[in-house]
Amino acid sequence: MIDFKDDKKGKASDFEEAFFSFNETFIHPTAIVGKNVALEEGVKIGPFCIVVGNVKIGSGTRLYSNVTVGYPAQVVGAKESLGTIEIGKNCELREFVTIHASRYPDGQTKMGDNCYVMNFSHVGHDCILENNVTLINNVNLGGHTYVEKNVIIMANSATHQFCRIGKFSAIAPYSGTRQDLPPFSLFNEQPAKFAGLNIIGLRRAGVKRESINAIKHLTKLFYKDKLLMDKIKELAAEEPTWGQDEHVQYFIEFVENSTRGVSRRCVSDAANDAEQDLA
Repeated sequence: MIDFKDDKKGKASDFEEAFFSFNETFIHPTAIVGKNVALEEGVKIGPFCIVVGNVKIGSGTRLYSNVTVGYPAQVVGAKESLGTIEIGKNCELREFVTIHASRYPDGQTKMGDNCYVMNFSHVGHDCILENNVTLINNVNLGGHTYVEKNVIIMANSATHQFCRIGKFSAIAPYSGTRQDLPPFSLFNEQPAKFAGLNIIGLRRAGVKRESINAIKHLTKLFYKDKLLMDKIKELAAEEPTWGQDEHVQYFIEFVENSTRGVSRRCVSDAANDAEQDLA
């Protein structure tokens, strides 16, 4: 554990060296860390952070100044939260991020590995974020939101409680949703509308061209033709060249398992763009 000596407090160079350079755990002297907080190796707690309650933070994660983790859920009339918070490895929580504890004694708010949460973003009680999620400035996740892996939610966007965001999706700035948003897609506006496939994200993830084309065919049927899912499943069974692709099957399962419903709204021309071939 690295800590400042009395004669070193206030020296910016010492703080920078400890916060950015060393592999050892570091807690700034102005931070508050509760007795039930567990920090793995290399965790950095910056100035004026508050970490309280039953919290576990994975190795290499950094909390920049004024981050608050572990306060009770913001639920009017509810008793103080007793649930836990688990934050994975190598996450970056930037200035003034807030993460609230589960409102249930056996519940958990959880963040996976390699997540990047930018300034003033809020992760509500009982939210679950899988690995490699990025929340850009001022994102607000309502309680029980589930964000699958490799999702990007851009600035000033928000989710209703209990929403689920499918993997490899991206939500544009100033968007919001009251419904589940399927995987592999781009969403825009308020309420969020389908704006095409996240082709850049899929390519970066190494998804093959054939799979991307299969997903494009599926989204045409779903968003432009607005076929019922039973009909889409029937077509998928008849045309295995695209219908049995694992990404197509995941999309279908996501929609069928939705608890809040899935919007079929589209921004202008997005449904038509979904059927274009990849050049």
